[in-house]
Amino acid sequence: MIKELARMIKLTILLYIICSLGYTFLIWGIGKIAFPFQAGGSIVYKNSKPIGSMLIGEKFTSSYIFNGRPSYAGNGYNGTESGGSNYAPTNGKYIAVEKKLIDRFLKENPSVKKGEVPADIITGSGSGLGPYISIAAALDQVSRISSLTGIPKAVLNRLVKHNISYRQLGIFGTPGVNTVKLNLKLSLLIKKYNFKLYKHIFKGLV
Repeated sequence: MIKELARMIKLTILLYIICSLGYTFLIWGIGKIAFPFQAGGSIVYKNSKPIGSMLIGEKFTSSYIFNGRPSYAGNGYNGTESGGSNYAPTNGKYIAVEKKLIDRFLKENPSVKKGEVPADIITGSGSGLGPYISIAAALDQVSRISSLTGIPKAVLNRLVKHNISYRQLGIFGTPGVNTVKLNLKLSLLIKKYNFKLYKHIFKGLV
């Protein structure tokens, strides 16, 4: 009995080492070698400063850049409070919030017709951290950004289209645009077309 118990304990320890520690470090090592950017958290740097991650959206509110989805994770995109609003579609508070978001989007983007606001730009993702918006939501913001920055609409349209993430393997996911990546590329255009404005918007990162 004691010998059997000792054997079971040894086997449990061995399996723990192999499955918990060995497997974890093996996958981590493969990730570091084969996918160093993704394994490191997909951190985005600007002038050697970490400014965000491609995996987590940010609370973009400036009229000069592309705004993302609303977030109910804490005060917005808080990784420690990830989650949705948990309101039912018929909840009065939820409907009131959605109406305000729609009205604000239409006010900031007058080129968009009422009833044609992309659903994703006025609803939060399930995690509250998603950095992606639909292609339509990005293109609907082009006119506003163009008028405020002086960047031609054609240039901004190309920027959006060149940064579309399509379905993985042509099957999984939905085509969209990563707002972190898009605004990083947009900052370079603003720097090119209006350096004074660039310094004002991205102060501390120039």
